[in-house]
Amino acid sequence: MRDARTCRPWQAESARRVPAYQPVHAMAEPACSPQLSPPARRTHAGAQPARMPVCATQAPCENVITLSGASGGAGTTTLAAMLTRELAKRENDCAIVDADVRAGGGGLDVLLGIEHESGSRWHDIHAPLGELDGEALRRRLPHWDGVGVLAYNCWVQEEPAWFEMQAALQSLAQVSDAVVVDAGHGLEIEHVPALVEASHIVVAELTVLGLARAKAHIEWLRRNGERNVARAQEPPRPGEEWKPIVGVPGHVIGVLCVEPPAVAKGRGAVSLEEARKYLQMEHMECELMGPVRSDARLCGDILEGLGIRRVHRRNARVLGDVAEMVERACGIGGR
Repeated sequence: MRDARTCRPWQAESARRVPAYQPVHAMAEPACSPQLSPPARRTHAGAQPARMPVCATQAPCENVITLSGASGGAGTTTLAAMLTRELAKRENDCAIVDADVRAGGGGLDVLLGIEHESGSRWHDIHAPLGELDGEALRRRLPHWDGVGVLAYNCWVQEEPAWFEMQAALQSLAQVSDAVVVDAGHGLEIEHVPALVEASHIVVAELTVLGLARAKAHIEWLRRNGERNVARAQEPPRPGEEWKPIVGVPGHVIGVLCVEPPAVAKGRGAVSLEEARKYLQMEHMECELMGPVRSDARLCGDILEGLGIRRVHRRNARVLGDVAEMVERACGIGGR
């Protein structure tokens, strides 16, 4: 178990919403007490305060890993879940977080077949002061094969605010060896400091279009990190109501290649060596891993609501290599 990290100070002028019941909060006095100001003016929609909490980071979440990709249907969520379970098998305390919180996104618990399990989802998490107790949150999450799962159900309620996502990620990172984040297309990486500072794994489909998208996605992650750090050194722009502060941007540590579906195999598929040349991996400080091959039995299990039961041996070897890379990035493992 990694030691608790230094608390990041938060300042909140008002809450986005006030829960009717006591949420998951630190029961003891937090090490870094937030400063409260008078309630802010609410917007016409009534959903967001006119001023948002400002997050000042001290140390990045070094044990947060995002998986994202620009190609829909490449299996990013499934790969994130399998990676987290592989890390847990190596005696690491892990959690997986669903950060694909757009309309029509989420559903991690459904994919894993634990949608009927009791426990907190994103719509149960309220952090108006930007702080949560990691141990309390972890106990309230549903678990899958020993891994805590924080899922998003788009059909239940609106998406969480960025400061609630920051609070949940920060608190889980403090009590876990690794926190794996299914970031979908990566939209939330632009707004949540813990995701900006996280290490990134890009899922790339081994097709011409898939690699072109992956190359653009890698460049976007790099620019987004630099932009967030630069913005932290500047005063808020006119009309800017909140400004999450990022200290050090995370880096892409790996590109995980996925073969196209079996129906397209042999037609338009790109080899791993061709992908290496196209992505110019010799100029990047990250690893090219894979390929993850299509698994008809696994797809059938997921579609029937059985979750991820068995991983094919050839894919298990790839996941083992990815898990070792994550352990090096997080400074864990070696047990």
